[in-house]
Amino acid sequence: MRHRYMTPLSIVVTIVAAVLCAACAESFEERCRRECQEYTANQCPRQLDECTRLDSMTFVENPTGFCYCYSVSGILDNDSIYTDEAQVQKFRDALVQNVRTDIGLRQCKEHGFTFTYAYVSESTGEELMRHIIVPEDYQ
Repeated sequence: MRHRYMTPLSIVVTIVAAVLCAACAESFEERCRRECQEYTANQCPRQLDECTRLDSMTFVENPTGFCYCYSVSGILDNDSIYTDEAQVQKFRDALVQNVRTDIGLRQCKEHGFTFTYAYVSESTGEELMRHIIVPEDYQ
């Protein structure tokens, strides 16, 4: 009777198959959580313009969705800007429109995700503005 031993190649193939099976078992939410962690670790902080920096992107359990945390500086780091309700509403409308048209968020929107945008003063650390975009806003 011949004994069959695993060759190095067959070991690698077995490991790759096991990893692929595990990846298939990852839920959409788990994948989103992992990708948020990877994005924040590899891409943040990320300066978006002269006054706005994306500090982190996190996955939120309840309600399911993402929270984008920004720091603002310069002319945007002035709390009096955020007391003008009409300006704040225009900004929220622009965020809603961005979520509606962003094809990269298609699967998240199909899963009914909520998108939270938090803006913090770089100079004081105080939250200046927070917008929560729910499915009813972007559908």
